[in-house]
Amino acid sequence: MPVAPVAAPWWRFPLALMLLEVIVYLSQDMYLPALPAVQGSFGVSQASAQLSVAVWSSGAAVVQLFTGPASDRLGRRVVLMSGVIGFAASSAACALMSGFGWFLGARVAQGCAGIWAISAGYAGIHELFEARTAIRIQAWMNSVTVLAPALGPALGAALMVVAPWRGMFVLLAAGGAALLGLFWKWMPETVDVSLSQPLSARRVGTHYLALASNGPMMCLLGVWCLVFTVMVTWAVSGPFMLRGPGGGRGMFVGAQLYACGCYIVGTRLVDRLLGLYPRELLLGGALNLCLGGIGATLCAALLRAPTVLVVALYGPFMVGAGLLLAPLFRAVLERAHQDMGLRVAWLSSLINVTGAIACALAALLELRQLRAFGMLGLLAVLLARRLAYSRRGLAASLGTA
Repeated sequence: MPVAPVAAPWWRFPLALMLLEVIVYLSQDMYLPALPAVQGSFGVSQASAQLSVAVWSSGAAVVQLFTGPASDRLGRRVVLMSGVIGFAASSAACALMSGFGWFLGARVAQGCAGIWAISAGYAGIHELFEARTAIRIQAWMNSVTVLAPALGPALGAALMVVAPWRGMFVLLAAGGAALLGLFWKWMPETVDVSLSQPLSARRVGTHYLALASNGPMMCLLGVWCLVFTVMVTWAVSGPFMLRGPGGGRGMFVGAQLYACGCYIVGTRLVDRLLGLYPRELLLGGALNLCLGGIGATLCAALLRAPTVLVVALYGPFMVGAGLLLAPLFRAVLERAHQDMGLRVAWLSSLINVTGAIACALAALLELRQLRAFGMLGLLAVLLARRLAYSRRGLAASLGTA
């Protein structure tokens, strides 16, 4: 529970955090259609342009290892609001940089600041609410924040019609600045800093080592990350795999809207199905749906089916992902007992490392064919299912091998 009374209705803080997530993730997804333009503007290769996506995730992953201990010691509010300020400033820097190296540095800072803020916010959510309520809130938030990858490419493409690609970073800076006031009014403090232990590198390192050696937790986290890898690879490689005639972006934007709509359907099913089935059974069914969807996608691509059909068959994977990720995130948290800030920081860091690796892999392979994506996606989901039904995964709770 919060250490001080919550002055605002319960939904205001989750709403503000949801809006922050949308803006932060728009800094990735709205930017994706601009990758070919960035490539041309700076005179770099496709792989270098895609690197500007990977470094954002890399910065986000590293900074979260510090976010958890800092917010456990200093409080969630001060850490979150400092991150919002940093995000607005680094977004403005992205719009101003003329050299590609400086632009990459600003992208790193943008990822660091945005995820610094979100990580502290999620720790607050999971401290304020009990398990089922927190899962429902996170699923509800996910169903809205997924609009960033759904509408982000369309918004980015539309902005590029009326302004250079740098204009989107000006818009992001303004949005971050506007949110600062909402958090000042609506965010409760969930940490009594008078009882917090002083920051100690040795103590923090010991806790992170304990989390890294927590087999059941890392097993389920591996499932989360592998499914997420497929989603990131689709988003990053989509502008190149789904170019329309003449290099147009319309096909990618439409496919992304469809995929994210399917993800929203999955998140909306979470609350209804949690009341009917045990959580572990729900997670197993969602993972099987992911496997069926990505398998069908690969089969259609190998048979050289029309692109529209291949994209349509990817939909069930996204429904399964929407059904899976929010309850799985809570299940991972419950497998450990360290301070909530440390747990959320550890999970979020590894998730963002996964995003960076997926972006780097897409850049390295320069994926342009749906069948290559399908093969990588099927391998990832098969590995996820193997982990889920291992001795330390969902099988331990389900009683199956």
